Amino acid sequence: MIPHHGAGAEYPLWHPMTPMASYLKAPVTITGGSGARLFDEEGTEYLSANAALWNVHCGFDEPRIGDAIREQLDSLPYGTLFRFAHEPALQLARRLVELAPASGLTRVFYGTSGASGVDAALKLARRYQRLVGRPGRASVGALADSYHGTLYGALSVTGEDLGQDEYAVDRSTVVHVPTPLDAETAAAALERLRERADGLAAVIVEPILGSAGVLVPHQDFFTGLGELCRSRDILLIADEVATGFGRTGTMFCSEQFGLEPDLVVLSKGINSGYLPLSAVLVHERVWSAFQEREASLLTGETQAGNPLACAAALATLEVIEDDKLVARAARLGAELSAAITDALPRARGQAREPVGRGLMLGVHLQGSGGLPGMDEVNAVVERFRSLGVIVHPSERGFGLLPPLVVTEDDIGTIAEAAARVFDELDLR
Repeated sequence: MIPHHGAGAEYPLWHPMTPMASYLKAPVTITGGSGARLFDEEGTEYLSANAALWNVHCGFDEPRIGDAIREQLDSLPYGTLFRFAHEPALQLARRLVELAPASGLTRVFYGTSGASGVDAALKLARRYQRLVGRPGRASVGALADSYHGTLYGALSVTGEDLGQDEYAVDRSTVVHVPTPLDAETAAAALERLRERADGLAAVIVEPILGSAGVLVPHQDFFTGLGELCRSRDILLIADEVATGFGRTGTMFCSEQFGLEPDLVVLSKGINSGYLPLSAVLVHERVWSAFQEREASLLTGETQAGNPLACAAALATLEVIEDDKLVARAARLGAELSAAITDALPRARGQAREPVGRGLMLGVHLQGSGGLPGMDEVNAVVERFRSLGVIVHPSERGFGLLPPLVVTEDDIGTIAEAAARVFDELDLR
């Protein structure tokens, strides 16, 4: 719905359809950005410690990406991938295959969002099992705290409570297992998947769970999951929408856990958020199952693989490589984690050590009764904003996922704001 700021309007018209009122006491309209900074209509400057929605890896005004979009606009502003191809899509597919986090990922399927990429991956996995003679395998394993998007297919595998029942989302073929944060829950989650292995088409995992507040699964789970999937030909889907393209200090987070996925879902940082785009990397044996049986994946979107979006992605990959942003994320992420840890005593036991990797960090808060309420979380987020820093709220606390172009001074600004917030914490 269209935002409205007419007389007497306290919130935009889309307020009833989102929890926006719980996040902000009054509407804030962003009018500009530069580097890791944003500016609102009042001229107030903020450090975006959430990279908008964790996707603006290269900053809000990277000229090399803007130039690539303008150049493509002059030659071919739109090109459908239905029965045709265009050069930016082909070039990007080649580049993504070169960068793939595991061997055998040789094909690319385009979409416009992380959720549409997840939907495509689920369709690929279920159809693959039927094509190779296992029609009874229709279930998908997923983690209890996971977030994979809000389209119907993606919402079905999302473990986070997003009102699935209210929207009649069918989860009858989804096996949600405990989020494996330690060896004990890793063993329990694996056992549950082994029990259901005969019916599993795939298991989908985020290498690090973002929306849940930044949760890092235990290595035992990923090791056992890889063994299970390989031994039973259960497709392993890595949802790298939030973790891809350097966010966690490696190009893809799967590399850090030794994951060898059959399908990888990418979006967000793929073109620094400048235009809608997603991609699914597909293993050659999955592709071959379709080819050998002359089967098609009957799914697609009009704007999938838009040439402007692909040109932006190619430029983004060049910026990430030329400016060594992956190594930068690892280094500055470690500095930010250390600085937050140094400030923890000021929280008087109400904040825990940061969790995550690279520039994907979560700070979990602790009230006297356990997790803080969302009102308390939102008050913390608002206090950060009043100090000129935008952080991401979660039911466990707040996330720090700034653009990969942040500077050491920016890290200091975030840490100083956190210290002041910790000084004032008074969680029930």
